[in-house]
Amino acid sequence: MASVLRFADSEYFLSGNFELDLEKNQPILVDPLWKGTVLENHLHKYPLPVLDSKKSFCLVTSGSTGVPKMVWKEWSEIESEISFWTKDNLVQSLFQGTKKAGVFVSVPLCHLYGLLWGYLIPKRLGIPIHIEKPSKETYLWITSAPQLQKAVDAHSPLPKNAIVSGMKFPVPLARTLRDKGGISVLEIYGSTETGAIGYRDPLRQNRFQILNEVETKFFQEEGIEESELQIRSPYLSNQFFLLEEKGWVKFRIPPNEFYATNDLGNGSELGWYLLGRKDRIIKHKGKRVSLDRIESEILGLSLPGEFVCVCISGESGDTIGVFGSTNLTPEEVLIRMRKDLPESHIPKLVLTNHSMPRLPNGKIDYPTITKLCSQE
Repeated sequence: MASVLRFADSEYFLSGNFELDLEKNQPILVDPLWKGTVLENHLHKYPLPVLDSKKSFCLVTSGSTGVPKMVWKEWSEIESEISFWTKDNLVQSLFQGTKKAGVFVSVPLCHLYGLLWGYLIPKRLGIPIHIEKPSKETYLWITSAPQLQKAVDAHSPLPKNAIVSGMKFPVPLARTLRDKGGISVLEIYGSTETGAIGYRDPLRQNRFQILNEVETKFFQEEGIEESELQIRSPYLSNQFFLLEEKGWVKFRIPPNEFYATNDLGNGSELGWYLLGRKDRIIKHKGKRVSLDRIESEILGLSLPGEFVCVCISGESGDTIGVFGSTNLTPEEVLIRMRKDLPESHIPKLVLTNHSMPRLPNGKIDYPTITKLCSQE
C-alpha cells in the first residue's frame, strides 16, 4: 500500500476519509497551514516514506528550526490509548455530559492531541463533534491554554469543563479560573512521539500524575538539580523519519529501551513536577528557570499581544530576553512583569514590535528572535 500526503483539515476527518485512507493507504497527515509554504516543498522534494504495516500513518511535526519530522503511528498505539481513556471514569463522566449538546473542539485534528481528544475519543463514545469555539456556556471544550486565556480576556462564556494540552498551564490563568469558579480543567501531558504520559488538574495540582501503563526512569545529569524523564509506554511511537540531504531517513527506538523525553523536573510519590524542556532551561540570577514556563506565566498576565522568551548568552552567562508583538513599550511590559512574576523570571531585555517573526509553518521563529535580542 502506498503512502499518500494529506493536508488534513477538519472536513477530512468528519467526512470519514481518514478511516478510508487507513484501509487503503498509509496517510501522512500535514497541517493545512503548511500548504503553499517552504515546508510543503520539503514534502514534495523526495519520495515519501513507505509504511509497511496495516492501518499505520504519520503525523508531520516540526521543531523550532522548521525541519519536518514524520512520526510513524501504529494503529495499535492509537487503539491502546483510546481504549485506556474511554474506560477512565473521569473521562467517561466528562463526555457523558455532552451526549446531547456535543463536544466543542478548537484544536487541529491533524495533531495527536486534537486527533485523539477532538475526534477519535468522542467518536468512540458516540458524542457529536463541533469544530468551533463555544458561543455560550457549554459542558466540554477541547481547547488550549491560550484560547482559554482569550476567552477570559474577552469575557466570553467559559465551559464547565475544558481539556487542554500542548504547554504547561499558566499559573496566573489557573489562579484566575480558580477564583472565578464554575470550571474544571484536565491537562494532558505528552508529545506526538510519546502519546499520553500523565495528566493533572492545573487549577489544583502542580504535579502530573503519571499513567499506570507508563514505566518511568529519572536520569540525573551531573551538575544540575533536575532529572530527565525517560519512559517506556504502550503509546510510544518507536519509529520516525527525519529529512536529511538525500531524503527521508528512518530512525527506530529499540522496543525495550527507555525513551528520553528531553523534559526536566523532579519526580516523587506525589507525581512528576515538570520544569520544562531541556533545551529551554537556563540558569538566571542564580536559579534554573524554564523559558517555556515564563512564557506561560506572561500569557496569564493578559497583556495585549504575544510574547516569547529566548536565552541571551553573554560574558557574564545566560540571561532572559523577551520579545513581544504588542503596542506596549518595553518599560510598560517590565512594570507589569515585576508586579506579578518572581525576580528570577524578570528578563534583562524586553523588545516590542508590531509583528512576531514566524517560520513558514506558522511556528515562532526563535532563532531570528534570539538574534534580534542578542543585537541589543
